[in-house]
Amino acid sequence: MYRLTILNAIQTGSFKIDSHRSARSKRRRRDLSVAKMTAKPIGSPIPVAIYPTLSVFTLAIGLVITAFFFIYEATSSRKNRSLGMELASATVASVFLGFGSLFLLLASGVYV
Repeated sequence: MYRLTILNAIQTGSFKIDSHRSARSKRRRRDLSVAKMTAKPIGSPIPVAIYPTLSVFTLAIGLVITAFFFIYEATSSRKNRSLGMELASATVASVFLGFGSLFLLLASGVYV
């Protein structure tokens, strides 16, 4: 029934379009296209002046956790070792050393 009403309205030409709504949607489309074309500079969420400090602290934390991992492996017997403890300390050390290396490269001017 609804489909027949729409087809009948289209055939007879009595189908009205709200001109106010269509003008508003055209304006909205134009505003969106202009907004897409304007370029915004990409900036770092972290100030560049803090890169050296971040690299020192994250590398230091990573090295301390790495030292803890090696001491844990050397002092505990095979029966007393925990796989979860080993994986957790290795993962945390890896993340801190990775971010420390990244900030060290950024602080020295190598932008990766």
